[in-house]
Amino acid sequence: MKLLHRYILKEIFPIFFLGNIFFVLLLLLDKLIALADLFFTKNVPGYLIIQTIVFYLPSFLVITIPTSAMLAVMIAYGRLSSDSEIIAMRASGAGKSFFTYPTVFFGLTAFIIGIMMSFWLMPLGSASAINNLSKMAKLVSIKDMKPKELYNEIPGMVFYAVEKESDVNYNKMIIIDKQQHSVITANKAEILPSGDAGLLMNLKDGRIVTLNKDDKHTKINFDNFKLNSPLLSPEGFTVNSERLMTTEELFKNYNKAPIYKFEISKRISMPFAAIIMSIFGMSLGIFFHRSGRSLAIPITIAVVAVYNILFFTAQNFATSGRAEPLLAAWIPNIIFAVVAVFFYRRAV
Repeated sequence: MKLLHRYILKEIFPIFFLGNIFFVLLLLLDKLIALADLFFTKNVPGYLIIQTIVFYLPSFLVITIPTSAMLAVMIAYGRLSSDSEIIAMRASGAGKSFFTYPTVFFGLTAFIIGIMMSFWLMPLGSASAINNLSKMAKLVSIKDMKPKELYNEIPGMVFYAVEKESDVNYNKMIIIDKQQHSVITANKAEILPSGDAGLLMNLKDGRIVTLNKDDKHTKINFDNFKLNSPLLSPEGFTVNSERLMTTEELFKNYNKAPIYKFEISKRISMPFAAIIMSIFGMSLGIFFHRSGRSLAIPITIAVVAVYNILFFTAQNFATSGRAEPLLAAWIPNIIFAVVAVFFYRRAV
């Protein structure tokens, strides 16, 4: 590889690395509050939360790699253009192929990394993350519940207590179990994590009112009553989303629904977008030679927004049977490839 090619790649790769960090953090932004809530109020250890974030990183990187590829190439070539280094290279005899070679080399590298993420690391990481969610569920408590306020953060249940003596002890507790169609009242209540993805409730001096199928109420009074309520059934962690399936599972379900064909094709088309976005970014960086660096982030975000709109539209066409699923996943790439070629011819 020529010395100038290595020089161009040294401009691109650090920005690519930082771009992935930036866009991953952007995707995590709306989840940080929920993660902080798990740590501070739900008794979930910090290492479990950090592990889960790491396990989900491959699914984020599948999205951010093509985006960061475009951003990195556009900023790099924009900087070279604004400093007149592109002009100097052209004056020394550099033609189209000279600039295209390192760009395609970088795009192929990003494509290979993306393929590793989509076919191997993403399903593996998602399975590990789901396993961690199961561990988190076993640590759930309601110690952050406040007196005289409805607490409905536990799926399928609503809690209300008039007084709170400690993190686990309450006076005049009302529990609404939506799944069992029952209301439990107790003068004294102790609620602890059961250690098995549930809550162990020790209730005293209360009553259970249950709505039967015939719309009649059953009332039972009790002095002492213990209830172990599972928050999540074992089936709750069954992977049924095509996005979380391994490649082997996708091929097993290949003929069951169009979405599985679309997902297989998508796991190739999205990493391949890194090559198209690299060429597109190079063309834009040279084309907007005076303002390439300042426009890089807004243009990249706009391109990603349009790409995602096209992608979800193609997915809807595939799942509804209006388009061949294997081809539908490539529609955004085809459209952007045409646009990239147009700017490539204009710029280079």
